[in-house]
Amino acid sequence: MNNNLSISVTGLQSVLDCPLCFWLDRRIGSPPSIVAGITIQMDSVIKDYMKQFVGRSDLPGWFPVAGRFVDVSGTLKAADPASGITLRGKLDAMVQARDGSYHVIDYKTGRPPREVPNYYQMQLDGYAWLLERNGYGPVGGGCLLYFTPEPGDVEERCFPFKITPLAAKLDSNRVPPVLAKAREILDSETPPQRAEDCEMCLWLEQVGKTLQE
Repeated sequence: MNNNLSISVTGLQSVLDCPLCFWLDRRIGSPPSIVAGITIQMDSVIKDYMKQFVGRSDLPGWFPVAGRFVDVSGTLKAADPASGITLRGKLDAMVQARDGSYHVIDYKTGRPPREVPNYYQMQLDGYAWLLERNGYGPVGGGCLLYFTPEPGDVEERCFPFKITPLAAKLDSNRVPPVLAKAREILDSETPPQRAEDCEMCLWLEQVGKTLQE
């Protein structure tokens, strides 16, 4: 049993999505991924702009939660005594509301969905679990804050953004069972069964069949 296991909040949902993909990710590494450079740049610009509000309460009118902007620039960590796994995560932003509760804000770029996707819900729940174990409580809620480019005047070299908040109720109690499942998967010496609807596994199986033909 490896007692030095650590996973990120962004990996929590992958435990539930497909045990085999999660097992392979920890054994041989993640598959190659392509992230658009413009998305990374936009994220950096948003975070740099919001840094000026750290410690202040005069947040922009479009910001989803009123209160004091809290500095959470470092990585939060906490160990789960039951599974022995350390969970880690780095928040985009956090606000302490007037009632003293803390609210997680996660910046996103692109078109907002109608509901909080499972992947992001589990991530936000993970942040809540970390905050409670690092002295930030109570956790009042979370919000995905979407920045969506809209038509603009290219000659002015700028595009306006539509900013859409997507509120989420957080439940830190969902995290320990996921960490327990992660421990079970990672302690297995043999590959676990894949999820029936895992698109990556289905694609890899098709690739294998094609190469054998």
